[in-house]
Amino acid sequence: MTVDIWIEIFLVAIILILLGWILYSGGGSRQRKLQQEIEAQREELRLLREANESLRNALGLSEEGKLRRHQEIFQFLRDLESLRAAIAGSTISQKVLRSKYGDVEGFELLTRIMDARPNIDPAVKRRIADEILVGEAGRTIMKALDKGASIDRAASAAGMPLIVAKGQIRRLQMLGYLDSRLKPTEQGRRALE
Repeated sequence: MTVDIWIEIFLVAIILILLGWILYSGGGSRQRKLQQEIEAQREELRLLREANESLRNALGLSEEGKLRRHQEIFQFLRDLESLRAAIAGSTISQKVLRSKYGDVEGFELLTRIMDARPNIDPAVKRRIADEILVGEAGRTIMKALDKGASIDRAASAAGMPLIVAKGQIRRLQMLGYLDSRLKPTEQGRRALE
């Protein structure tokens, strides 16, 4: 009689352990994966809404409005070029950006430059920023580093001297395209697309 009770308790314990293992190992990873997919979909939805709003605003523009929009794009390009020069060490560019956007650097300054132009389509702003600040050489370096190459091999893959590649990597880190382990961040992965 007591042996039967112990056998039943043992079987119930095994069932509970198996249930716990199924729920916490298989179900947990699937839940995390679904949560990441939901976040990615929300981000895509946000970008589409911003693009939709930008297109709505662009429909009723007059010639003067289009000229103003083009001037805004040119100013955005000028600010991105100044940011690139400031990171390279240009004190004049640093002063100009500091007077416009305050005493911030790197990723925060890039965010302020992007936010200062709400009338430009966010997808266009992001693509322009990626082209000016990352470029083809930066993408080649990020791809090589993501595959596990050393800095000198990444420089070789990009066809540039090591010192130039190190400057490029420093800029990519400051702007949030590469993390401290020299792996592309989410922003960096978007620039690689």
